[in-house]
Amino acid sequence: MSDKSQVQEGKAFFDSNILVYFVDGKDQKKQKIAQELIAKTVQMKNGVLSTQSLQEFYSVVTRKSLCSKEEAKTIVEKFRNTLPITQISVTHILKAIDISIQTQFSFWDSLIVSAAHSSGCVIVYSEDMSHNQFVNGVKIINPFMK
Repeated sequence: MSDKSQVQEGKAFFDSNILVYFVDGKDQKKQKIAQELIAKTVQMKNGVLSTQSLQEFYSVVTRKSLCSKEEAKTIVEKFRNTLPITQISVTHILKAIDISIQTQFSFWDSLIVSAAHSSGCVIVYSEDMSHNQFVNGVKIINPFMK
């Protein structure tokens, strides 16, 4: 596994952008990092997704024609069968609003942090949030940072 995709200790949560790179071959370096990172967390049984991440993944890969709708559904089913899924609740939404107020993160990024925290994750892998920032006890890691 490359140095960029080293899995941190503790439970890890994946933002949808990591899932998109898992299938997006346009940037092979990022694709390799995403694939290795997800494979390692599956092996270590410490990766977590949310219904939000799966929804966003499906929306992006089908809109960008990275996969057919049928292929995207198959990949969502594979993710569901290999990683625990946190279902977004009203409690997550309310906590996300608080996080958004505190951090000025978008609501959607705040919802990722909220779901990660409630799932016992100590890390969120995301390309979209501030690398190495701690939010609500969760560390944001951009695995593609140089």
